[in-house]
Amino acid sequence: GGSSSSSSSGSDKPAPKERTLVRDNAILREFDDSDSPDLLVLYHHFRDRSVDCFNAGEYHQQMLRYYEKDINVVEVVPRKVGNNDYLLVCLRHKQPDQNSLCEVAFQVMRQFVGISMLVKRRCFVCNAPTTKKCGQCACACFCSKECLKKGWPQHKALCQKIKASAPPRVETESVHVELG
Repeated sequence: GGSSSSSSSGSDKPAPKERTLVRDNAILREFDDSDSPDLLVLYHHFRDRSVDCFNAGEYHQQMLRYYEKDINVVEVVPRKVGNNDYLLVCLRHKQPDQNSLCEVAFQVMRQFVGISMLVKRRCFVCNAPTTKKCGQCACACFCSKECLKKGWPQHKALCQKIKASAPPRVETESVHVELG
């Protein structure tokens, strides 16, 4: 018995799925150009295989649904697209085989396996541009203590879930994505 040159490795694992990701600056430009509070968060809709946007309330509801499904925030990464600042909120399922290469992270030059949402650095209450984010979870933006107080009833449940799980890694170095 010499070695065989067949392609069988003795493993019953299926071949990895292949996906082709294409960077689409038009989507990022459209998202970046809008000041609408309804276009606060960019995400990839798996069922429709397209990108869509959330307002602050929809973002909080979706994040809570992710936590119900054991999909937790693992890192928060700053990004600059065009002239605006963003947070890339990265979530991952506790079971590694439930995660796949993330479309939104790829669009902003980040390789990430899981789910991510691109969050504008705008106040979740008044929509003003801000560099401030929730000091507890780093996943929501509020421009002032007053706006945090107004937004707290909506943000409280999510913030507590994020704090109760392993705290996310928060990066400080930002990558600037040129839209050319």
